[in-house]
Amino acid sequence: MLGASSVFELLAADYRRQILLTLCDSETVALPEAILTRGTSAERRPAVASDGTTAIDSAVAIELYHNHVPKLAAAGVVEWDRDTGVVSRGPAFEQIEPVVCLLAENEECVPGDLF
Repeated sequence: MLGASSVFELLAADYRRQILLTLCDSETVALPEAILTRGTSAERRPAVASDGTTAIDSAVAIELYHNHVPKLAAAGVVEWDRDTGVVSRGPAFEQIEPVVCLLAENEECVPGDLF
């Protein structure tokens, strides 16, 4: 079972909150696309290069794959298919989902960008 400290540690990063919020609405999330088109991440994106990528796209993917998704997977809140980049709800997701939903419902009460 996830304790309160573990839940808040998992929610401490923008990208992890975005992944978890998306999983509240959907069974799976395709990364990094889902993050790059959501919230403040989408606002920070520069013009797309001729090869279809940006430096931010690559940096976000590296950060997701080497930091954020492994933390969520280690806690059991997500399951991750590294080959396809698809993340789905893990066995412990139901323990963090109510907190994510509560934050989303009260987003206007939280200073700064929550998601």
